[in-house]
Amino acid sequence: MSTAGKLAAFAALVAVVFGGAAAVGAAVGPIDVGAGTTAHGGHDTGSVSVVDPPRGLAIAADGYRLVLDTTTVASGGSSSFGFEIVDDDGAPVTVFDDLHTRPLHLIVLSRNMVDYLHVHPTMDDQGHWTVELPSLSPGSYRVFADFQPTGSANLTLGADVAVPGDPPAVTMPAPSDVATTDGYTVTMDGTPTAGDSELSFTVEVDGKVVQTDPYLGAAGHLVAIRNGDLAYLHVHPHDGGTTSAVTFTTEFPSAGTYRLFFDYSHDGTVRTASFTVDVATASGADAMTTHQEEH
Repeated sequence: MSTAGKLAAFAALVAVVFGGAAAVGAAVGPIDVGAGTTAHGGHDTGSVSVVDPPRGLAIAADGYRLVLDTTTVASGGSSSFGFEIVDDDGAPVTVFDDLHTRPLHLIVLSRNMVDYLHVHPTMDDQGHWTVELPSLSPGSYRVFADFQPTGSANLTLGADVAVPGDPPAVTMPAPSDVATTDGYTVTMDGTPTAGDSELSFTVEVDGKVVQTDPYLGAAGHLVAIRNGDLAYLHVHPHDGGTTSAVTFTTEFPSAGTYRLFFDYSHDGTVRTASFTVDVATASGADAMTTHQEEH
């Protein structure tokens, strides 16, 4: 066969192969490689378990950056803490949508995952946020800014700060489903597993179950943080209704140890119940059952 003939035959073979591949692709669609989550946190119906990616691991994301006035917080008393959320051009953002009745939530957590604060800074007309922090124990802390710029998605950005001095010898409490604070006993129900887990919290005082007051537009507020990298998890509150239990769907991205901080209000005072939980890996059967129930 001549050279021209060989080239013509090869071109015909290539056309057949790629034409067949295109037909197969059109028939079966894109192959699922386990992404599980869309760019906007949507659910991929082809995956077994869908979990939003952890938040708070970066100081910048999606065109926004957390800029702190200082990375050192004075010890020995209360102090003013300031920061800005800036865009890609370095300009402070001044317009935010409310999340749980507030434009921004600031979480402060010690690296040993013991000391926790949930505060709501105020913003001036130039986009500078300030809040008065109480006296903090010496050590390293992570601050999380949870917010949603108008026209953009909800973001949680994180940064490290330090309080000078010798850190106290405090360790993270052992796992437990009961927490006691100021005479209140809070019991957690549910089995935390990797993926979506439904957890409920019941508040008792003087041996009687009480219904919590509305707080941040719900019956309570839950913050979940992973031990190690301090990833900030996505939590969905349920409608309170008339039940005394406060329920959330928590998206655990992996097995491991986590800290849960349940903020609730009763008789006009906001309190926090802290829990340490060991999250197990969901079995394949359990994950498949959950996926089938969703559809």
